[in-house]
Amino acid sequence: MKGIKYYFVILSLCFGLSLTAQNKVSFLIDDGFWVGVNRSMHLLAKMYPEVAEKCQFKEFTYSNYHESDMDFFENSDLIFVALHNNGLVFKAKPQLLSALKRGAKVYALNLSHEYDAELQEWGICFDPWTLAAFKSGGENNIMNIVLKKLNKDLHFDCEYQDIEETPLSGIYNYRNKKLHTYIGSYLAERTDIDTQAPWIGLIIGRSDLTKSQYLYIDVFIRNIEEKGFNVLPVFTSQKPGHHEEQVIERFFISCDSLPRVSALLNLGCWYNTRPEQERVVLEKLGVPVINGIILSTNQKDWEKSLVGIDIYNRSNLVAIPELAGYIEPSVAVVFDDFDHNIRIKNMIGYQMETLLGRIKNIHNLQTKPNREKKVALIYYSYPPGKENIGASYLNVLPRSILSILQRMRQEGYDTGGQPIDSAAIFNRVMDYGRNIGSWAPAEVDKLVRKGDPVLVPMEVYKEWYDKLSLKIRTEMENKWGKPEESELMVWKDSSGKSYFVIPVVKYGNIILTPQPPRGWEDNAKSLYHDPLVPPPHQYLAYYLFLKYGFHADALVHIGTHGTHEWLPGKEAGLGPDDYPEALIMDVPNIYPYIVDNVGEGLQAKRRGQAVIIDHMTPPFDKASLNPELRDLKSGISKYYDQKSKSPISSMAQFRDLVLRIKTLGLDKDLKLDTITDQNLEDIDDYLKEIEENKTPFGLHTFGVSPDEAYTKATTEAIVSMQKDLMGKDLELFREQVQKNIAKSGKEELDAFIRALNGKYVRAGTGNDPIRNPGALPTGKNFFAFDPRLIPSRMTCRLGEQLAEELIEQYKAEHNGECPPKVTINLWAVECIRNEGTMEAQALSLLGVRPVYNASNQVVGLELIPQHELKRPRVDVVFAPSGLYRDIFPELMALLDKAVSLARSADEKDNFVREHILESEDKLKQLGVQEDSLARRIASVRLFTTPSGAYGTGVSGTVQASGTWEDEKDVAEVYFDKMSHLYGQGFWGTKAEDEYTYLPKGFSKTVFKNALSGTRVALHSRTSNLYALLDNDDMFQYLGATGLAVRTIDGKSPVVMLTNLVDPSAPGQETLEKFLGRELKTRYLNPKWVDAMVDEGYAGARFINKMVFNLWGWEATLPESVSDNDWNQIYDTYVMDKYQLDIKERFKKSGNLYAYQSILARLLETVRKGYWKADKKRVDQMLLQFNETIREAGLACNLNICNNEKLMQFISDRINDMPSLTTEEKSRYKSALDDLRHKAKTEDADADSTTDGGNDKIYELQIQDDKWLFKQKQK
Repeated sequence: MKGIKYYFVILSLCFGLSLTAQNKVSFLIDDGFWVGVNRSMHLLAKMYPEVAEKCQFKEFTYSNYHESDMDFFENSDLIFVALHNNGLVFKAKPQLLSALKRGAKVYALNLSHEYDAELQEWGICFDPWTLAAFKSGGENNIMNIVLKKLNKDLHFDCEYQDIEETPLSGIYNYRNKKLHTYIGSYLAERTDIDTQAPWIGLIIGRSDLTKSQYLYIDVFIRNIEEKGFNVLPVFTSQKPGHHEEQVIERFFISCDSLPRVSALLNLGCWYNTRPEQERVVLEKLGVPVINGIILSTNQKDWEKSLVGIDIYNRSNLVAIPELAGYIEPSVAVVFDDFDHNIRIKNMIGYQMETLLGRIKNIHNLQTKPNREKKVALIYYSYPPGKENIGASYLNVLPRSILSILQRMRQEGYDTGGQPIDSAAIFNRVMDYGRNIGSWAPAEVDKLVRKGDPVLVPMEVYKEWYDKLSLKIRTEMENKWGKPEESELMVWKDSSGKSYFVIPVVKYGNIILTPQPPRGWEDNAKSLYHDPLVPPPHQYLAYYLFLKYGFHADALVHIGTHGTHEWLPGKEAGLGPDDYPEALIMDVPNIYPYIVDNVGEGLQAKRRGQAVIIDHMTPPFDKASLNPELRDLKSGISKYYDQKSKSPISSMAQFRDLVLRIKTLGLDKDLKLDTITDQNLEDIDDYLKEIEENKTPFGLHTFGVSPDEAYTKATTEAIVSMQKDLMGKDLELFREQVQKNIAKSGKEELDAFIRALNGKYVRAGTGNDPIRNPGALPTGKNFFAFDPRLIPSRMTCRLGEQLAEELIEQYKAEHNGECPPKVTINLWAVECIRNEGTMEAQALSLLGVRPVYNASNQVVGLELIPQHELKRPRVDVVFAPSGLYRDIFPELMALLDKAVSLARSADEKDNFVREHILESEDKLKQLGVQEDSLARRIASVRLFTTPSGAYGTGVSGTVQASGTWEDEKDVAEVYFDKMSHLYGQGFWGTKAEDEYTYLPKGFSKTVFKNALSGTRVALHSRTSNLYALLDNDDMFQYLGATGLAVRTIDGKSPVVMLTNLVDPSAPGQETLEKFLGRELKTRYLNPKWVDAMVDEGYAGARFINKMVFNLWGWEATLPESVSDNDWNQIYDTYVMDKYQLDIKERFKKSGNLYAYQSILARLLETVRKGYWKADKKRVDQMLLQFNETIREAGLACNLNICNNEKLMQFISDRINDMPSLTTEEKSRYKSALDDLRHKAKTEDADADSTTDGGNDKIYELQIQDDKWLFKQKQK
């Protein structure tokens, strides 16, 4: 920046020569034109010194107008006014009118459109030649505008030239500032170019060149040329009809259809983007396109911002480029203050270096032989535990890893000499590639002795650590202490030297390695109180090792999803002070991700710099009924038949049906207080619904399409949703869908290899393929949509229908009363799936609707008049996820405006206004001093985590069930994490932080007041895949909302789901019905269980996750889970009532640990008093648990090895069993002791010489300025 300032100081000094002149010439311009005007006048002084001696020139800009010489301006003879900033013109109106009255000539440099007629009335001249010359831009044209007017108006004897046309697009030569329309002329002029060097394409805006705002461009080009690259800098225009894809095809693709560049960087140029057409051209180009972002803020403000990219610019700067397949959104340029606070574009030096590194590493992937590339395949193992390696609906271990390694070997990667097969991969990962909790130090010791981990010496880590920003290092040490104080995954040798242990499984130049634990499990206090906990030191050591120790050419995060992209930092537009950016640096990040989770995938793209390779969901089929439900359905049919013949004799059948219905929990699902003949028909309909339900079976393996039977079944599931297709059209559609499913596996691996080769990955839509068949085939870099288009008119009509249905259902069960307040959970993943249906429903509840422009973009809101609404305005509180805040900040702002609009309606039956006025009084009693502030805070209806934080904290708290006994403790975690205010002028803050006189915990009280009185807690489900028990997020948002309201008001709200799974039959559904149907179609269905157990280790892991998530619902909304539900889970999985040989199959898969974990969670549910299991069941679970320890050892997860209360409960109960021997009674405690205490040896470095012990302990050492693995000397 110093160089830039010096450059312009020289120009400014040139104008000191004319201070004695008579004629004054002023420019009233926006900051962006200052450089061009300044340079133009400098050019005039150089070319026409005799003119310059008779004139004084001054620029008056938006930023410095208030401190400028108004006397000079008012007494000018010529004034040129740029109308890009109308506020500046009206600010200067008195001086302009005075100058005009005095006889000055004032010329408009461009049209304002809206105010042109008024400005002409002032006397401002709209001269066509001047307008055309300024529009064409460039220093010569501006100079000639001045020369012509000096000649014509002030009678100067000076020549001037006609307009010099600037091409709409072309190539920019930064050496001499010339513009070329053909690549040949550019190359002929750039004789200094090494034609053998690789080329990088650069897209820049024409307007920056015409305004002479090219300094940041020159800096970038010069720096990349110094790195050994040639640059092809292409500019393009915003003129209608001049489209970006045409420019790309013309300049970056040769006549023989080959790319002229290794990569393309678009530096903030989004003129007339047509993503659909651009995707076609970019696929033809075949190289990655990086999104270089230009912010309108300055560098200091961006650096300290928690938001990063302003909420109103995020769509343009990030979302729209994604639609064309652009990757790695990187803040590159800002507007920094220069002379007299004038703002000019400036390249951020360290961001430029990161960008250049990314470009260089893409080129490296294109040119480096595959056998030399080093790739880290990163999988997930959190929370730590032997049962828990995998990803969402993906068979990671071993099948996807096997698929990936086999393809990499075929492509010539060095995968080592060892065989690549499922058994070998599984055994090596389980033995040496697991994360280990701090509660099992002996396991770490064993890993070092018998495995082959990387040992990063503490002094090496500290050298890498010192490369991180001061802000990060300060936060780390405030939370975790200095590096040498670390305990997590740290091993010490006999001399006391410390090493970070990084589990790896080596296959030649490929390593398999688990992403480190996030640290929650080892810092329970942080879980309760701090939403912005940084990752522990070992987490940093891991990513720093991959960059500086392993020298990874690429990272691959396998499956949905990791924790890296969720680390603290800015919401979007991250920098080196933000953990995701600081750790990924410039290393390419390839991310296989499930196609039905676009929302969270966007987080990986935007905060993790990932290139997504989307993969298939599991296959689908009709659920069918389990034997009990099938028998019940048959029994109902027989009952009706018998009733028609003999009503009296059918009574016994009816009593039997009632008993079976209650045993199966169908009465709870349908909220039936009594069972009658009439609602027996409802139960029969419900059974049909269960039987026909589209249900996922098993898991997906990356790169492998479903078998023929499942392909056909999935095709039929998709076809069944196409209500408008018939005949030949339907058959053609069915045929295409089947082809797309069949080729998805190959497409996934092909795209994966393209990404590893540094090539462009095809972009396309994602989401549930059943609802969106266009998501197939997979193997794409998926995107969402333009947020400005939602909710659409059609979606709003659906939202109105759903809002009325919700109100009517509530009224039917509450004596005709309308719900005064509804709390809605908002998720980005759901919004992307249903295109803003929940937002439309919320607007309708508030009695507000969107206003659209001609492009169908939402541009405002209007009140629905009371005579049209015909009901009260319902107060709506929003609990969005942190991801929703990041991806849809514009929608949060829209909802905030809707609340304000509803509040403004002074009418009867306006619950919004009524509650806000009540809250104002409460807030004043709590110490709010200003009426306006009380009104603002009382009107806040959006609450979530602070910027850079994610999750409610409830899942981790429920996981750590041994750390709390009262559910109010869980609720307090929710209040702590979610009580940050959004809207009404707040964004992620606590009111007491801005207004320090307010008491501590004030915002938590505001949040509680807002939630209080909630009658309905609402969420949505729009996926045929994801439901309530296959992830923890549903209970930690919707369940926690119910828990929070119950904690405040003493009673749970009605908990509902807007069911949008079938777009042809949307509706409101109770939590009980949705959860009950899921249990019966999936987890209590032998067809589903059998398919999941067939997935081996990964299937066992999934089932264990399901049991934990059921516990999550129990802990947050106990009324939603009955003892009957737990009994059926016990019967299905522990007693194996369907004779699926579950335990033995878990054991053969190598994941008896999952079975053990299921038993431990069931026993914990009993211990805490939620499940009133009988003694027989409890004793059976205890015996089974004890037996799994003998068969496999301990899973050693958080619940089994770090829950002292459960350990004591199990030990006490087992000790009371007379049938067990002393050894059997002490088995659990002995196993725990073995894991908690290192083996006693004379030398901590000593290696076992038996049982296949490892005789190599490696540490990182430096040699010839390179980090190498060196065998540690004995």
